Amino acid sequence: MSINGRNEKFVWADKLRVAATIGVITVHASASIPPLFGQVSPGTWWSAHIIDCIARFCVPVFVMLSGALLLRKPSRPAEFFRKRFLRIVFPFLFWSLTYSVLQLTLKTSRLWEMSALEYLTFFLGQLSGDRISYHFWYVYMIMGLYLLIPFIGGLIRRAKDSSLLSFTGVWFSLVFWIDITDPGFKIPDMLRYLGYLPLGYYLGKIDMNRIHRIVPLGLTVLGVMITVIGTFWLSDHSSKFNALLYGYANPSILLFSVGVFMLFKSLNGHPSDKAGLFINRYSYGIYLVHVLVLSQIKLPWLNEYPLIGIPLTVFICLIVSGAVIFLINKFPGGKYVSG
Repeated sequence: MSINGRNEKFVWADKLRVAATIGVITVHASASIPPLFGQVSPGTWWSAHIIDCIARFCVPVFVMLSGALLLRKPSRPAEFFRKRFLRIVFPFLFWSLTYSVLQLTLKTSRLWEMSALEYLTFFLGQLSGDRISYHFWYVYMIMGLYLLIPFIGGLIRRAKDSSLLSFTGVWFSLVFWIDITDPGFKIPDMLRYLGYLPLGYYLGKIDMNRIHRIVPLGLTVLGVMITVIGTFWLSDHSSKFNALLYGYANPSILLFSVGVFMLFKSLNGHPSDKAGLFINRYSYGIYLVHVLVLSQIKLPWLNEYPLIGIPLTVFICLIVSGAVIFLINKFPGGKYVSG
């Protein structure tokens, strides 16, 4: 998730990664309230719903950043695997083990009843089934995409811009059609978000000086409004929360995410301040640990005052998560496993 380069040409990418990191924490901090449609006060629901919608550019932007930064130059599979893939695998395994052990020790006493072999078998079963923590789905997805990048990179770089846009349009149309028709099978996450790679590559190389700033701003506002109003309409129509438009691959989130990506790219300027540089550097580790931190933040009035509770929760979680990753990095070998 983090590609740390100090090239001033990509200052926009650093800032965008910071925004996406904060965005994903915001989505998870607010996630418990929107499903309570009709069960909480309208003010509470709308506040959390709007905050959640505004943050939903996070996952698409992370994937588009990978496309923009990793598809620019050819890379041999072995070199890419060593320099990029393993950098996300080792921290993932470390934090998967951490989550697994804490779950067994804090929620049950099963860990102490297991032999080393029994626990290893249990842990490998959790890993193979993505059953350790709900946010690890992203890591499985991005690892799959990373394995594809050395092989599809050449095709994407040689493709015409019109072909890239056509492929992206057809891809996401197909994904959304499957979502709304529910044919009885689920699209693997890696395939669901594959279209964001060539889209990110395309957006990463276009000259934003030739595009009026009203375009990305318009896409952003339009995408957010469709998601906010559309989700309410669908939920009100069915008398229960409908999360169809919350999906990261649906058209409104696609428009929104493209708008945010272009907006940050058009605002490329001075490097981030110290806080931004810190979040950018440790963004992957913050992503991995933040759910563990969120689970320990108990604000009793979060559901009553989400306009205050959600931002405060996000702020506390970001500070604590960053501190945890920073401290682990200070230990010998810590930088290889913290993220």
